[in-house]
Amino acid sequence: MLIHRSARCNWLTTIATLTLVAACSSDVTGPTGPPGVVQLTAAQVNSLDSAVNVAADNNPGNQDVRTLADSALDVLAAGVQAKQIDINTDVTTAPLMFVGIHRAYTVAGSTSFSTWTVVGFNDPAHVSTLIDLGGYAAGGTTPPNSASGGIGGSGVGNARFFQLGSGGAVTDWIVSSGNESFVSDSITPGGPCPGFKPIPHVTCSTETMHVHFDVQAAGSTDGSAGARHASALTDVDVPTMRLDYKF
Repeated sequence: MLIHRSARCNWLTTIATLTLVAACSSDVTGPTGPPGVVQLTAAQVNSLDSAVNVAADNNPGNQDVRTLADSALDVLAAGVQAKQIDINTDVTTAPLMFVGIHRAYTVAGSTSFSTWTVVGFNDPAHVSTLIDLGGYAAGGTTPPNSASGGIGGSGVGNARFFQLGSGGAVTDWIVSSGNESFVSDSITPGGPCPGFKPIPHVTCSTETMHVHFDVQAAGSTDGSAGARHASALTDVDVPTMRLDYKF
């Protein structure tokens, strides 16, 4: 759980590891046709879940794999729809589906804050690409509904790209420059999450996250691949699970 600003980098980096989801279940196909909302089936969610367990078992030194995947899979299991969205990127030529997580923390006697995570992935049965965006904002007694600014340092968040290769090989890029904007649509919430299981101090509702970004990575972390970028210069609307934490 992200509980203060200094923790956000580790948490957002953890979120990016979902890209380690690998191929399985050949009876599930990826998104085709024009961009639109996709309700993933139980089989698709189970396919992702199974692949995550395999990836985590094959990477015992990085349990962030399992932590991240649990977060993203929770979104899908809660009944939040994914949405195919066209963006400008050279990370992949495949169509990408996106889901969002908005965590809003109200802490008695302390500053409230919010985190945002947007995860884009290709064919859920054969995941080979992931684009991850994360943001953070704090202030006042009410969790903020928006964040906008640069990447890293004193900026609002982080971003990361991943590609899966044969034999479980993973290439990743840590974004080093660019900007992001996250705005939660708190005026017209979509109602309670249909598949959410009650948790003490936590409520779940669906909302729309309005996102635009323009982010660049200078090269892969292992030096094997060059620069990559991803952008949506005007707002795109991402189906989102909002989790309200009150302590």
